[in-house]
Amino acid sequence: MFLVTTAVFPPDKSQKMAEKYVEVAAKELPPFLKRLHALVNSNMEEGIKVLSIFEVDDANIKDGIVEITKHCVQFNAIQGFRFEIETMMPRQFRH
Repeated sequence: MFLVTTAVFPPDKSQKMAEKYVEVAAKELPPFLKRLHALVNSNMEEGIKVLSIFEVDDANIKDGIVEITKHCVQFNAIQGFRFEIETMMPRQFRH
């Protein structure tokens, strides 16, 4: 199972976000939660958007959501920051 976070913030908050990220990233994720990718995009309407993709065993989905939420809420004091977490399943192909 995958947990995908989408975080968005205004471009003028990039410096504050970077400073906070250094602080938050210093804390390791629990071993059951594996970050696979972090993708960044910028556009005129949304601002800076960061997608992070995490892999987690089905048995740890709830704990994974809790840990990611703890990580993301640390940015809430930065004006304009918002995030969401989605659960995603890999597509199974049949041959």
